[in-house]
Amino acid sequence: MRILLLLIITCVVSLPAQTIYSQRIKGMRINGMGDAKFPVVLLDSLPVTISFDVDGTKPENFRVKIFHCDKDWNITRSSFINDEFRNFSKNQIPFEEAAVGVGTYRWTHMLRIPGGGDKTGMNDFEKLQYSGNYKFEVWSDDQNELVAEGKFFAAEKVENSALTIYNRYLPSETSPQNQVHKAMLSFSVPSPQLNDASAIYSTSIKIVDVYRNREIEFPHRIDADDRNPNTFIDGYGTNNLKFVIDNLQPGNEYRRLDAQSVDLYSLAEVLRKKDGADLSRWMFQGHGDQNGISTLVTGNRYADYIQLQFELGRPEENRNEKIYVVGDFNGWKVDEQWRLHYDEATMHYKLLALLRRGTYDYQYVLNGNDWITLEGNDWRTVNVYTALLYYHDPRFGGFDRILLAAQAKSPGGMEANSQ
Repeated sequence: MRILLLLIITCVVSLPAQTIYSQRIKGMRINGMGDAKFPVVLLDSLPVTISFDVDGTKPENFRVKIFHCDKDWNITRSSFINDEFRNFSKNQIPFEEAAVGVGTYRWTHMLRIPGGGDKTGMNDFEKLQYSGNYKFEVWSDDQNELVAEGKFFAAEKVENSALTIYNRYLPSETSPQNQVHKAMLSFSVPSPQLNDASAIYSTSIKIVDVYRNREIEFPHRIDADDRNPNTFIDGYGTNNLKFVIDNLQPGNEYRRLDAQSVDLYSLAEVLRKKDGADLSRWMFQGHGDQNGISTLVTGNRYADYIQLQFELGRPEENRNEKIYVVGDFNGWKVDEQWRLHYDEATMHYKLLALLRRGTYDYQYVLNGNDWITLEGNDWRTVNVYTALLYYHDPRFGGFDRILLAAQAKSPGGMEANSQ
């Protein structure tokens, strides 16, 4: 059985990947253990690591709350799923003091979920009871101040071989936008056991979300109930399912910023990229990247934050455009705080940002949703794709589980390998 779906590709609206509310919190990183460090965990292993830096003369105690959410990031309204006693940490988040000489922060806090391997032995979340989307909040010890929040995913199974990525020509578009990726996720529904209350039924498996690298603000959805011409489901209602999504633009390899070297990037007040202002890469292929990962300097006095200026040259007639920079430093989200502003003197777009010294992938986004015009689009770009398979479980009033998380890299190359 094959169901064709007929709407254009849209991105699912969701809460920000990470948000910092307190000025004394200097950064937040949310990393999993798979490719691109995508923040997905198994229920009792393969943890996600949440870390952030804090400025202050003495260490503070922070605690974390986690909330199970549905596929659209609405908190699951069931006390069986979201038990506040179980979902609020009783122990403080472990911390370490920064190296002598670091000036912009004093403490780094780090929590692993699930945390059975946490070296302090104080992690409350040694196992997650249910798979699905999870929102977390970081609170002051007295629970009077919310300082940060973010999100991660918990899956019941991780399987690389279930996802395949293809290069495909899109006849309706012109070069380079006619070069697209097609993703196919395969899944076999397990046979139910006798009197098994948690049995899985194929008719309730309707949705797959597909992510590129670490861009968790922008899932692409395959949904049996929509009418998307770029998605379809083979075998819907049977025990052998194939979820397919077409017209995923590969984009370009990300731009790279390597600010590890103190010789190249000193402790001056404002640092500028040594190779000058960035330019549009519409028809130019970039160099290899880290699939969106950031790598920070640690353990010495240079593991500090620096002020770095992003700068993009554009023709003068485009001066009213809205241009944003995205990267691991802001959770790959388009945010007004990360919008570049036009400088009359240089006729460039600029933004001064506070970044912890390290290496970063980043790119520019035009007018909030155009990831291609400034950066280009090319099959040679190698991306990590992550597909999450949802199941709506009718128990406890109904909640969304993630049965499978699958990852695969795009093939690269310059030729189509799929119709």
